[in-house]
Amino acid sequence: MSNDALRHQMTEVLALVSEQMADIAAVQREQAQLTASAEAADGLVAVTVDARGHVIETVVDESYLEEYELEELGGHVTSAAQSAAQLVAQRAAALMVPIDERRRMMPPLSDIVDGAPDLRDLTRSVFGNDDALGVPPGPEDDGRDESAFPTVRS
Repeated sequence: MSNDALRHQMTEVLALVSEQMADIAAVQREQAQLTASAEAADGLVAVTVDARGHVIETVVDESYLEEYELEELGGHVTSAAQSAAQLVAQRAAALMVPIDERRRMMPPLSDIVDGAPDLRDLTRSVFGNDDALGVPPGPEDDGRDESAFPTVRS
């Protein structure tokens, strides 16, 4: 292969990697804005979580105690929170599907230059942290307001 052809192919691969990284950053911004809600206790308990699965809102209908015992509330909140966290994780994963498919289609750099690293690993490693969503960590404060109580809707 001539140097010009090699240079052209290398430029194309690097452009694809650059585009992929920009798309990953855009998806991460979308993922960070995701929320999901789920209900329990026949809709009397609703919990909303953010992209990291942290509870951001809990709503308990004021008629809850007419049908359920107070001792059951914790279980209903937990159940709704787990369902909402699972839903937000599924939505975040769905956002990554097109990027992951395109990453798999990228040619390995070693096909162009003998012994070169696989640039597909670079885009894969962006999500290789402990956070499955790829959402950047928040500030040291976990954002919870210790004085907050669940909302009781009437």
